[in-house]
Amino acid sequence: MIWLAVYDIQDDGERAKAAAILQAWGFVRVQRSFFVGRLPRGRAQDLLHVLARHVKTGHVALIPVPDDSLDKALELGAPPYAPLKPPRYVQTLVV
Repeated sequence: MIWLAVYDIQDDGERAKAAAILQAWGFVRVQRSFFVGRLPRGRAQDLLHVLARHVKTGHVALIPVPDDSLDKALELGAPPYAPLKPPRYVQTLVV
């Protein structure tokens, strides 16, 4: 499952720690306080527990995006992160 991680953390140290934790868990920064990553639901809960140990004054949200919803996403331009949609291959038969 794809997860969007967004936060609003005022404390510089907590914010830096949250970013480092998300990146260590394979999330990629899209914008300053917006990350995207892929985890099973149970692992996302584990990630939230790890973040809770370090973020005391801010707010963190992990928002699930089902994989099949990515087919409906509208995009313009190249994303600043690895594509989350699998490439669409057209099978060509050469005779």
